[in-house]
Amino acid sequence: MLLTEYDEKKHLRNTFREGVEAGREEKLREQVQKKLSKGKTLPEIAEELEEDPLVIEQIVSNPTFH
Repeated sequence: MLLTEYDEKKHLRNTFREGVEAGREEKLREQVQKKLSKGKTLPEIAEELEEDPLVIEQIVSNPTFH
């Protein structure tokens, strides 16, 4: 007996949202790397990208960043 129902539309929406978020995060990492290579500081990067400075710090401190 199946205890839960499979909702294909809900599954596809969630998969789409996850993909969009992953793409956004990847683009943000690329932008941060580019700005770091130009000598920008973390606060400058956060301001230019209109992101929370803590988000930028988390990106840079992630071992997979470099």
